[in-house]
Amino acid sequence: MKSLALFLASIKKSNSRIDFLKNSPLARGSLMDNKFIDRIDELDWKVLQKLSKDKKTVFEFGTFIGGSAMAMLPQIKEAGGHLWCIDHFRDNVSQPPELHIHPYEVVARLLVRVEPYHDTITVIVGDVTEALNFPKGMADLVFIDAAHSYSMVKRDIGIALHLCKQGGTICGHDYVQHYEDCDQNLMEKYADTESGYFRGVTYGVIRAVYEVFGKPQNEGAIWWVNTESSHY
Repeated sequence: MKSLALFLASIKKSNSRIDFLKNSPLARGSLMDNKFIDRIDELDWKVLQKLSKDKKTVFEFGTFIGGSAMAMLPQIKEAGGHLWCIDHFRDNVSQPPELHIHPYEVVARLLVRVEPYHDTITVIVGDVTEALNFPKGMADLVFIDAAHSYSMVKRDIGIALHLCKQGGTICGHDYVQHYEDCDQNLMEKYADTESGYFRGVTYGVIRAVYEVFGKPQNEGAIWWVNTESSHY
């Protein structure tokens, strides 16, 4: 992780960083085009556009190649705000081995993609706990899409609650159905596995969100709550 952070820092210091990346096999994706697939669909994109409108201080836990970041960045830039993206850029445990991607490839693709918003985004290589280094209650919006096991999602929600201001919004991805609609035997078996996932259902996400917030608002695979009306 430290070497990846140094790689990111060295690119940022280079005047030709984007030219270098665009001409690199890492960013061209000639080797792994099929692996670089955005993990949000068109509806999720629209929901994130709506949630990020007029938000000035936004954090994203889990970034990958920037699909959700790109959905939010135009609105954040228009509001004169800033997006902090935190990700360790390690392999996604829910992906089969043949779809695993080297972290350097992911970062290279991400930096090329978000270059038009380079003054609106900061990428932090590290664990979600890095967010605890920021002042409490500073965020207008926190988007959670990092680890998907129950225990990790619940931890990330706790960090989001620390970071988000009263009247702000906490939201996340991979909320595919409500808790009461889940098979509780499968919930018990798979929610706290490493991926928190089984046959299309993200049990880890669903259980953690339900235990903290009850039934959230949701559209597509995006869930959200407004902290103004919460007692969390």
